[in-house]
Amino acid sequence: MQTLLSVMEQGDPLDYIEKLNIRTDAVIVNQCGREGTHEVTLGDGMVIVDGKPRGGTDEGRLEQKVTVIERNEKGLSRSRNLALLRATDDICIFCDNDIRYEDDARDIVEEAFRRYPEAGIICFFIERPERHTPVRASEGVMSKKDMMRIFSPEMAVRRSVLGELRFDEDFGAGAKYQMGEENIFLFEAARRGIQRIYIPVKIAQTLPNESSWFTAFDRDFYIARGAGYEAMDPGLWHILTWQNLIRKRNEYKATIGTFEAYRAMREGRTEYRKNKNCQD
Repeated sequence: MQTLLSVMEQGDPLDYIEKLNIRTDAVIVNQCGREGTHEVTLGDGMVIVDGKPRGGTDEGRLEQKVTVIERNEKGLSRSRNLALLRATDDICIFCDNDIRYEDDARDIVEEAFRRYPEAGIICFFIERPERHTPVRASEGVMSKKDMMRIFSPEMAVRRSVLGELRFDEDFGAGAKYQMGEENIFLFEAARRGIQRIYIPVKIAQTLPNESSWFTAFDRDFYIARGAGYEAMDPGLWHILTWQNLIRKRNEYKATIGTFEAYRAMREGRTEYRKNKNCQD
């Protein structure tokens, strides 16, 4: 099992191994304005970088192999796709720089994939300010409603089952549309017949951190939301749009009106359709 961590860090990204309590091998993609790749071994009393001692010790840590990839580019989905490409283990879990794993997270994830050998994606519970309970109380195949309530670090995948499935690089922090990449990923998995399981067991909690993409419930936010709903499921676009506008009204009403938000979402849908047709 490997942890796939995406960061934008000018310091030492290896510091996240301890900060986030990562207890697996890892691939860290650091979008830092540099280009390079380093193979690192942590543990056994020392830190080895590209076969040479880095200095310092790492007493008491089980040996971990970490690939650090530095890139002069932006885009969370692009970063995650690169991490998937460079992963060597079959089971991988996505990670952000603001979560901290429970001590037994690795055991929970690996045991779940043993029980569901056909699953391509298994999602778990990460406690965060906006969600203190699991998406659903029972273990089982995810519904569309479930898939809309997941965020990326809750997803673990089996690469051999995913095939060519990747994140849409037009979505996510640093991309044209700043959100929705994990939901689009799950909906596309469903269209491809990839089994998606939810396990209502906590594996981590978020750390205090300022959002890298959210600024306000403004016109740009709803353009991105409208495009995201179209990418998820065009046939459900109107239902997804109006349930959001009705359910979230208290959150956005101070900055944008309901019909203005709807027009922005419709603009996002039209823009996404046009760009997709051009790509096709």
